Amino acid sequence: MKVGIVGLPLVGKTTIFNALTGGKAKIGDFALGPKNPNIGVVKVPDERLYKIAQLYQPKKVTPTEVEYIDVGGLIEEEKKKGSEGQFYASLRETDQLAQVVREFENENVVHIHGQIDPKRDIKDFDCDLVLLDLDLVEKRISRLEKNLKVGRKEDKEEFELLARFKESLEGGIPLRKLKLTQVEEKLTRGYGFLSLKPMLVLLNIGENQIGDSARIEREMRSCIEDEKVDVCLVCGKLEMELSQLEEKDKESLRGELGIKEKALDKMTHNSYKLLDLVSFFTANQNEVKAWPIKSGSTALKAAGAVHSDMEKGFIKAEIISYGKLLEFGSTARAREKGELKLEGKDYIVQDGDVILFRFNL
Repeated sequence: MKVGIVGLPLVGKTTIFNALTGGKAKIGDFALGPKNPNIGVVKVPDERLYKIAQLYQPKKVTPTEVEYIDVGGLIEEEKKKGSEGQFYASLRETDQLAQVVREFENENVVHIHGQIDPKRDIKDFDCDLVLLDLDLVEKRISRLEKNLKVGRKEDKEEFELLARFKESLEGGIPLRKLKLTQVEEKLTRGYGFLSLKPMLVLLNIGENQIGDSARIEREMRSCIEDEKVDVCLVCGKLEMELSQLEEKDKESLRGELGIKEKALDKMTHNSYKLLDLVSFFTANQNEVKAWPIKSGSTALKAAGAVHSDMEKGFIKAEIISYGKLLEFGSTARAREKGELKLEGKDYIVQDGDVILFRFNL
């Protein structure tokens, strides 16, 4: 899973990137001009994976990984120089955007608009994404029109979809608000439209606002009417400082400050929810591994996520829920009690399923 950390300049994007990844990227570096994005990979925290590993004692334990990509904010001077292309290209492959929005007060860090207004900033940034996508759509439509004139009828469906996108974007509506069929989603995959991606709004609060975070989050969430946008509060500066401490010191300080959940845990939970993902596990003496997959996916699709050969030669899937596996202590004991299910390719994978795929090449 890849998540792009975006937002206006000087809102704390790199601070939050460091907090999530434990990195030490230079703060404020993007304000000096365009540069390559900061990239960091973190392991998804899932205690279920390690409890399963305690039963199997494998040689290797492999959690899901998230790659965070921190890019500079789009500012008017750089837009005029044509830097949107560099900004856009670094985010095309992401699965989701995390927009950092400033909520904290700091007289030493001037907001580019003069005053703090999260609702305005969210709206303004969406406008930037819409304009970037509109530019791409118009260029592609121009090419497709030429293709249609010379008889390439196979481009008609794509042309009609992009014409619909153009109408939405010209009206200032992000593409994520459109309802797309599976065929239409497939047609758009190669574009990497930014306004089509699910958006997690990261409200960057100050330390003095931690005690009021529930109210702030609730009020912001009530203002967003978009099922593909969610809100998450994080005190970026404090979380970055915590990321540099020993684990026992982190937990102690979080308790003193009343921080109930780590920033990475909150981010991961919200990202999975927005992307409609669940996790299943494969387990044996060699490796215990977590796999993210779209909710509603079949056992056949899950097999393909592990290896294409498993999907091609799929026979059956032996499945037990995480809770039942812990209850019985082993798949052998669960089989004796009739709790190990043998399912076909159309079985819908549930969050927490532990699966052994039977296949034949």
